[in-house]
Order: sequence, then structure tokens, then C-alpha cells
Amino acid sequence: MMHTTTKKPSFFSILWSFLKLSPISFGGGYAIFPSIEREVVDRRRWLSGQELSETLSLASAAPGGVGVNAAILLGHRLNGVSGAVAAGIGAILPTFFIVLAVFFAYMRFGDSPKVRGALSGVTWGVITLILFSALRMGRTAIKDKFTLLLMLGGLICLFAGLSPVYLIVAGIVISIVATLFKQRNENKREASRTVEEGYMYFI
Repeated sequence: MMHTTTKKPSFFSILWSFLKLSPISFGGGYAIFPSIEREVVDRRRWLSGQELSETLSLASAAPGGVGVNAAILLGHRLNGVSGAVAAGIGAILPTFFIVLAVFFAYMRFGDSPKVRGALSGVTWGVITLILFSALRMGRTAIKDKFTLLLMLGGLICLFAGLSPVYLIVAGIVISIVATLFKQRNENKREASRTVEEGYMYFI
């Protein structure tokens, strides 16, 4: 079992990590998740896999660019507002300049067959990264039959054309109700066990 560090990472260590991650995470969005996991969990050991999965789930549920959302939420979890600012700067600045460079290059060489072939290859690479991220997150997110059924139901609804917003809201509501129901049952069992123990004590 991997242990995480207890010391908060500094502003500059968080900034440097996300400055490194941003340029090499082709495709952005969900494609950046494997790189984040290698840096934050495997290399730095700032968070556990479970903690990372929870944070990335929140980033996916929030509006806006999921890659930037993930960076800001992770930075905040690591070192509060200072960490969020560091991670946000690290995630945005390199991408901004790279996108400008790619845009000007595409405007000049976009009609080249080699460029079109390269873009096609990048597309398949990004799809692979997204699938890899989904599988890695699924290992921690799918804990039992209930969460598996939620995932399958969500996939069916997505293929049926339902808006992701409704799925997120429904997932939150269903999970809250299920948690409350489970907690109530556990409290009942605990109360029943206490009564039985008290009865046996008097006997």
C-alpha cells in the first residue's frame, strides 16, 4: 500500500509539476489524467489513488475545461488557495503559448498531407489516453454492484442522448439517498446489537 506525504507541497513545487504536465498532455481534458496520476500519486506521492479519483470526479462534474478544473482542484487540495493558483498557472500558461504556435503553424502548413496524417495519429493517441484514464478511475470509482449499475445506467442514458448535466445531478441525488439509507440501516443494526448485548448482560 502506497503511503502519501504529510507535508504540504510548496507553491513552486506545485507550479513546476503542472508546468511540466501541461506541454506533454496532448489532447487536454481527460487525456491529461494519466500524466497527473503519474506525477501526483506515483512520483510525488502527494495524494493516494482514491483521493485523486475523487478530485478528478469533481473536476469532471464542474463546468469548464476539465483539465484546468482538475489542476485547480488538485492544487487547492494540496495547499489551499496558494496551491490552486500555482496549479492553475502551471496548467494554463504552457498550453496558451503552445496553442498559439500550433495555430500559426496550421495556418501556414495545414493543407499538407503530412500535417493531416499527423493530426489523425494524434486523434487516436488521445482516444487511447482517455480510455486509459477511464479504466484507471473505474478501478477506484466502481466499488460494488450499486456503483456498477450506476455506471451502466449512465452509459445507456448517454448513448440515448441524455444531457450529461442531468446525469451528474441524478448521480449526486441517487448517491446521497443511497448513503443515507445505508447509514440508517447501519444505525438500526448497531442499536439492535446494543439491545441484545444489554439483554445478555442482565441474563
